[in-house]
Amino acid sequence: MRNVDDPKIRRLGEVALFQHCTPKELTRLAGITDQAVLETGQVLCRQGEVATAAFVIDDGDASVKVGEQVIGRVGAGEIVGEMGLLDYRPRSATVVASTPMKVYVIDARRFESVLEETPTLARNLLRELTGRIRGLDHARADEAAA
Repeated sequence: MRNVDDPKIRRLGEVALFQHCTPKELTRLAGITDQAVLETGQVLCRQGEVATAAFVIDDGDASVKVGEQVIGRVGAGEIVGEMGLLDYRPRSATVVASTPMKVYVIDARRFESVLEETPTLARNLLRELTGRIRGLDHARADEAAA
């Protein structure tokens, strides 16, 4: 993806979820993606609210919180809220900008049409989410063994 001139397409192609997509598929995805700018302290998504979008971080960092506990950090080239692209269920965490941020917003409804046209994207999404579930299963098994 280094040779791509469009910075949005280049950034989308760097995200693990989309890195096996063709340039044509990334161009289609970029076409339904809007850019947003956030200030430090601004909330990208709030735990318990119904998910309607995912966010690809182009620049900046954010904290991921469950309740009041910070459970992780995310930065440039990462995606948050991708489960919301599939299920429109309440968010499992709150994500708050730790620095000024630029993000690409992927609306879940618009994403559905891209998924129908792009089976590679659907497979990658399933692989990524399955990998996360497996990681959680391993972490639970390690905790139980300790």
